[in-house]
Amino acid sequence: MERLPEELLVHVVSLTSPPDACRAAAVSRAFRATADSDAVWSFFLPRNLPRFAKGELPCKPTSKKGLFRRLSDHPALLPHKLVSMQLDRATGAERFTISARALQIPRCNGLHRARACSLPNCSKEDKSRFFSEAAQFCRVNELDIRAKIQRKMLSQNTTYAVYLVFKLAYVYSGFDFPHEVASVGFAGRESTRQVCVQGYVDDVDGADSPPRKHIFQGCTGGLSRDAIPSREEVHFPREKADGWMEVELGEFHNEEDDDGGEVSISFMGESKSGLIVLGIELRSKQQKPT
Repeated sequence: MERLPEELLVHVVSLTSPPDACRAAAVSRAFRATADSDAVWSFFLPRNLPRFAKGELPCKPTSKKGLFRRLSDHPALLPHKLVSMQLDRATGAERFTISARALQIPRCNGLHRARACSLPNCSKEDKSRFFSEAAQFCRVNELDIRAKIQRKMLSQNTTYAVYLVFKLAYVYSGFDFPHEVASVGFAGRESTRQVCVQGYVDDVDGADSPPRKHIFQGCTGGLSRDAIPSREEVHFPREKADGWMEVELGEFHNEEDDDGGEVSISFMGESKSGLIVLGIELRSKQQKPT
């Protein structure tokens, strides 16, 4: 194996994945030198990394592999510290989280529809890497949450799913029916779907078994007759490992030659109360939730 040209080894390893490259480094000393080289790991890093906020990379890693590990182990804040980016360990695809403060929430009659609320049990280290505030909708006549992100920031030739990360307050109302409407896409090419956040879905054992949908009864103890969706098109949330809920708002494909424009995201509904929004997350369809 040591006799093979280095260019050939670099090409072969670069066609695998970051985990495969790490495993290849254990084959032999000669293979380790290639598998750990900048020539290989430059293929796993995005072509154009975004600018990061000051202090996010105080000691820049000395190798491409070290930079990949840093950006896949922890999110890194972008300038203005309203959006974070993290690399997926398995694929190298970028994952972006848009904080609650970066969301576009129109005013109603000159008043804010949502108020900022601090998250409990957030250490100083957590605050430097994650967002420590959420947006709480106490009582609004119209729910309207929007966000945008530049397409050139995203990995090319990648299909992304968009998720709303949220919780319901102890007291909430208005989420049983009618359901909320989510929209994701580019100008003139948006796709819409119905979303029910007053409930959740869990997977059952067996690949052939459909996931079970559950509806919360609500604070008043009752449900409207139309609250339980009869159509498969209504999307339900799932619980994340950190206790927050996430619901998929839609998906889109970022073409390889698309270097302009932006992705538009919206989440809308009628009179609501008790929604707490942490942010909106974009990740490739191959990535697993955290």
